[in-house]
Amino acid sequence: MRKPLTAICLLGALTVPLAAARAQTADVSEQDKTFLTGQQQTNLAEVALGKMVMEKTTNDKVKELASNLVSAHETVSRENAALAQKVGITPPTEPSAEQKAMAEKILAQSGHALDQAFVDAQVEGHTKSLEKANKEISSGTNPDVKAFATAYLPKAQGHLDMSKAVQSQLNSAATAAAADGLARTGRSTDRLAGLGIMTLLLGLAAFWMSRRFVTEG
Repeated sequence: MRKPLTAICLLGALTVPLAAARAQTADVSEQDKTFLTGQQQTNLAEVALGKMVMEKTTNDKVKELASNLVSAHETVSRENAALAQKVGITPPTEPSAEQKAMAEKILAQSGHALDQAFVDAQVEGHTKSLEKANKEISSGTNPDVKAFATAYLPKAQGHLDMSKAVQSQLNSAATAAAADGLARTGRSTDRLAGLGIMTLLLGLAAFWMSRRFVTEG
């Protein structure tokens, strides 16, 4: 009798965690899954792109922004992966195809164009991240996932604020460069106009002198 009883006990011990895992998975809605999966893909994309931009950019503010984003999203990624496993979701291991394509487009540029494209993408991306986190908070069902979204909100807002600040600096620098270019063009035009007038006056003087010599002759 002991062997069957032992077998039943072992079976019961295995069944309990399996049942708990099924209960956890069942408590996760499609909204929860979509949010956790999408957020983890964003984390992976931010880390990979940020590291590449840090190597390519020569702008200290852009490099600092990229460094902050890499550090923050590495932490969020670990938290995201742990939570996904806890609730029975397999976390993604790479960014989405759309995120990869955007990264390739940004990294194909250099100089100011690279900086501007990267920072603009951060402003747009973190604006969307805030929207997705708020949607999870209002429409999600799993309390742990909703708590994760709530904790992520101030982080995303901080990243958005940092990105907007650098974006403003880049835009100001671009405007100043354009204004300087116009000023240089204007000065060049003025010099050319001055030379043209001088040439005309010299030509008139030469014509007048030639007429005078002809008349006197």
